[in-house]
Formats: sequence, C-alpha cells, structure tokens
Amino acid sequence: MKRRSPTALKASQRNRRAFTLIELMVAIVIILILLGLLIPAIGAVRLRAQQSQVRAEISSLEAAITAFKADFGMDPPSGIVLHESGSATWSQRDKNLIRKLWPQFDFSLDKDINGDGDALDNDITLNAGECLVFFLGGVYEKTADGTFRVYGFSKNPAQPFLNPGSSVAALSATNSSRRGPYFEFDNSRFVDTDGDIAPEYLDSFPGQQKPYLYFSSYDGRGYRDSELPVLLGFKSVYREGSSAHGSTPGIPYKAKTYQIISPGADFQYGVGGNYDPDKNFPGPQPPTYLDDRTVEADNITNFVSGSLK
Repeated sequence: MKRRSPTALKASQRNRRAFTLIELMVAIVIILILLGLLIPAIGAVRLRAQQSQVRAEISSLEAAITAFKADFGMDPPSGIVLHESGSATWSQRDKNLIRKLWPQFDFSLDKDINGDGDALDNDITLNAGECLVFFLGGVYEKTADGTFRVYGFSKNPAQPFLNPGSSVAALSATNSSRRGPYFEFDNSRFVDTDGDIAPEYLDSFPGQQKPYLYFSSYDGRGYRDSELPVLLGFKSVYREGSSAHGSTPGIPYKAKTYQIISPGADFQYGVGGNYDPDKNFPGPQPPTYLDDRTVEADNITNFVSGSLK
C-alpha cells in the first residue's frame, strides 16, 4: 500500500479548518433559541397533564358524592356545626340536617368525632372544604405523625359517629359495620388550614397550598352565602353572566347540585362570582384594586371541562 508523504499529510491537516469563535457562538445561540422554544412547550404539556389529573379527581369526587347520596338521600352539606357532648344544644338547622341523614341519631350521647379520645370537645364547625372530607370520609383522627385518617361512619343508626380510632383490632371489628369512606383519600394531602383539627383536602398539583372548595345547593334550595370562605377571599359561587366588575349576579352553575373548585396551579381561588366562558377575567379595579379575577383563569371545577380559561 502506498503511504502518503509527511508533506501531503500536513497539507491535508491544514485544509481541515477548526470552528472559529464566531461559529461556536452562533451554534450556541441557535441551541439556546431552540431550548427557549422547547422548555415552555414542555411546561405547557406538563401543566395540561396536571390539570387533567385534577379534573379526573374531581370526577371521582362527584362519583363519591353520588354514592353518598344513594345511601343518605341527599348531597353532603357544605356547612354544619357538630357537637361531641350529648348535653350540647344544636341549632335547629344542623339538627334537621343530621336527622335527614340519620333519622334515628341520638343527640343525647357523647361522640368522639375527631378521634382525640375526648368526647367533650368544643363545637366542631365544618366549612366547605372540611365538609367534603367529613361526609365522604367519615369520622377521623389526627395521628401521632400529624397526618389525618378517616374511618367512615358506623352503621349503628343511633351512633353513626362511633370512632374506631387507629387500633387495628378496633378497625378489624368494625369495618364490616361501617359505611364509607366513599372516596379513597391520599392521607398525605390532608391539611388543616385553619387549625381546628378538621381536615381539608389538597388537589394533586405539586406544592398545592389551598384545599378543594365544596358548596352544596341543598338539592336546589340554594347556595348559602354564610358558607363561603370569605377569609380566603372567595366571595361567591360561580354564576352565569358577564364577569365584569359590578355585573348583576346570574344563575349559579350546578344550581341543583353542588360546585367543587380547585384553585389551580397558581394556588389562588380569586373571588368567584359571574363567569362568562367567552370573556377573559377582569383584573383589579379601582378604588380597592383587590378583586383581581385573572387568577381564576386556571381554577378547575366540576362545571367546566378543564380550567376556567
């Protein structure tokens, strides 16, 4: 085989020119531009997947509410004050709700609803998110590691709030005589945002800080303003009509059933109220500049497929 001379080899090496600094910089810029286009697209795909997961979970919550209604004849209430002491005085409204759910309920008996071993606690006031957990999950306890567990309701018609606690023996003895839980809660997503030892439930968005909201229309009798979590800034259930500030309140969505609301990926509910699917949510308006409805665009509910916008 004929070998190339050293002189010819050096000439060939000189002809293979290396990249110049400018060419390298151009290549890097092109790569950065492509990454700039790709990363938002990946983020959008991830967000859509997370939204789909939450929407599927809301559908599962709806199925759980349907199962609850099949057993008790009504959707879960979204506001109630429970009393553990048998000597406590119940409001007539709350007493009527309990009687409708459990006609033979014995109000004179002590009840350990929150599983702390003390049946003489102060009143247990359940708000919108807490009612969702309580009526779908049942009596509960806060365990030693700070998480909550739910145990359904006893089938004893006079004492549905019998709490088995975390004892394995107690649970084994009572599981066959209990109703619920109606929903398979992930214990790691229970929270207690108001510190009253009554759990609420977070959606599956990573890092979520605000729980699901739940509002009952009480089978079409009407949503109750007194059950709105005004401390969280949410002032109204969602209604049909123009979403512009100052618009006349319209007919509520799901007027005969209930609304379930996730705060979405930004962890903010907004203020609620009229919702027009064809319009953008308005920003804050003078003079207060407080009611910024743009944060509601990513809320996920049971009356719209996907997010609100």
